[in-house]
Amino acid sequence: MEDGKYGKLVDFVHMLIEQSYCGKDNLKFIDATCGNGFDTLFLCKTAGKNGNVKAFDIQQQAIERTNTLLNSNLEFINYELILNSHEFISNYLNDNIDAAVFNLGYLPFSDKAVATKGETTVKAIQHILPFLKKDGRIFITTYITHDTGDEIKDIYNFLSELDKSKYNVLHINLINKENTPPELFIVEKNA
Repeated sequence: MEDGKYGKLVDFVHMLIEQSYCGKDNLKFIDATCGNGFDTLFLCKTAGKNGNVKAFDIQQQAIERTNTLLNSNLEFINYELILNSHEFISNYLNDNIDAAVFNLGYLPFSDKAVATKGETTVKAIQHILPFLKKDGRIFITTYITHDTGDEIKDIYNFLSELDKSKYNVLHINLINKENTPPELFIVEKNA
């Protein structure tokens, strides 16, 4: 991967995942909000033939866009696309995972009224935590503009209460940007 810009949080997340997991076998990833499929594609390539990616979205349009992108850019199938809310993610997990990615908000070029909500996102995070491998991580890119910051507050409040002996929680902000730039939370399992 080329040197991504730290200020473009999606690229930053990809760089962190690649540095942490590239070259490892049998990787298991979650894309909790597949949207247009770019994170899913990245995770599939990083996981490789022997890895597995489960990608979720509540919109059929997002599943179709992701499927089209994956079919035209992968030479193998190591993924499962799931049309369901990420709040029900535990219904689909049976193995521990290496990492999960959330890119919150709404599906670009679609109905902006259909967007992620703090309550369901926090439920999804709660359900993923028990399935994280030691040193596993959750990457959560948030956007204040889709709901004036309610979802970010819900996530922040939940994550700030996680047991510090079990998890490290980072909150990354771009402090010199205008127009409410996205924010990134990273949860890392210690034990």
